[in-house]
Amino acid sequence: MIWYFTPYALDKKFLHEIDRYFAIVPNEEDWVVLMDGDTAFLRSDFGRVIDRYTKQYPDTGLFTCYASRCHYQCQVPRTGNMAETSILFHKQVADQVSKDNAGKMKELDRRIAGHLMVIRKSTWMKIRNEVFSTAKDKAILGVDTKISNAILRLGYKIRLMRELYLFHYLRMAEGFNHTKHLEP
Repeated sequence: MIWYFTPYALDKKFLHEIDRYFAIVPNEEDWVVLMDGDTAFLRSDFGRVIDRYTKQYPDTGLFTCYASRCHYQCQVPRTGNMAETSILFHKQVADQVSKDNAGKMKELDRRIAGHLMVIRKSTWMKIRNEVFSTAKDKAILGVDTKISNAILRLGYKIRLMRELYLFHYLRMAEGFNHTKHLEP
C-alpha cells in the first residue's frame, strides 16, 4: 500500500510530524509519500506512476521526482524553467517529461531536496534514530537533507522517478532566500 501525507508542524518540529505519520502506517512494507505543502501534481496518473516505480525498484531507499523549482539542479528537468510562473507551462513540462521519460529512473548519489520523498516504512525504521540524532537542531529546513544522508549512509539507493514532475511553488514570488515563513 502507498500512503500520501503532507506533514505540517505548528510547533515547527517537522521531523516529529513526519515520524507521527510513519507511526500511523501499520505495515513495514508499505510506502509513505511525503510532499511539501506547496507542491501540486499536474497529471492525474501520479499515483500509478509512483506505484509502478515502487514495484519495479523495491530495493530503493528513497524515491524523489522532478520539480518546477528546486535548490538542486539534478531535480529540475532540462525542459524546466524555474522562473516561469505559468501553471500551464508547467503542465506542458509535466506532460512532456511523462512522455519522454516513461519508466526511466536515475540514481542519485547525493542528498536531495524533499519536495517529494517516497520511503518504505521499514527503511524509515532503520534510519529513524540517526535522523533524529543528526536533525535535533533542525526545525523545518534541513530535515530532508538529514533523511537523504541517512539513506545513503545505510547503502540504499536514492532514485529519481524521471517520469514524474510536480509543481513546487518554493517561494517563487518571495525568492529562494526568503525564510520569514519559518519564524515562530
